[in-house]
Order: sequence, then structure tokens, then C-alpha cells
Amino acid sequence: MTEKKLCPLCHKELKLRESAYPMGSAFLKADRVHVDIYVCPECHRVDLYEAKSDMVTCPKCGSLHSAKEACAICALNGGLDEANN
Repeated sequence: MTEKKLCPLCHKELKLRESAYPMGSAFLKADRVHVDIYVCPECHRVDLYEAKSDMVTCPKCGSLHSAKEACAICALNGGLDEANN
């Protein structure tokens, strides 16, 4: 079970808006991060937390990505390979 996250401003329980949202560059594998986006229903503050669930490891390249999306690294590499042929 997920622990409750409280707004640091008004102390209301934050609501999960989006899980495992990809942020950063797909070109730079090390700079890509997935976050869970939480919003306070009272003051509308947005907080980001590192995504822990809904993440899978690509069997081809080993990068971590959301289970809701295709592997961006492999998609880019495939597109670059086609462009070079």
C-alpha cells in the first residue's frame, strides 16, 4: 500500500494526478527520470516524487521506463538506424 503524501503548505492529503510520467531527455538515458505527479486539492500545489511502481526494464537495452509507454531509447535507436541506412 502506498503511504499518504501530505501537502507541506496546508497539510491536506495529496492526490495522485499521473503516475510514472516521463521527464527529461530520451536522448540522454542517464538524464531521463519518471515521476509521480501529486496535486493538493486545497491549495493546488504540485509535488513530484520519483516513480517507484509501474516501471519496467527494457529487455533489449536495459533502460527503465513506464509500463504505459514503449521504450523511448529503443524507438530512437531504431529511427536513427533507419535514417543511417
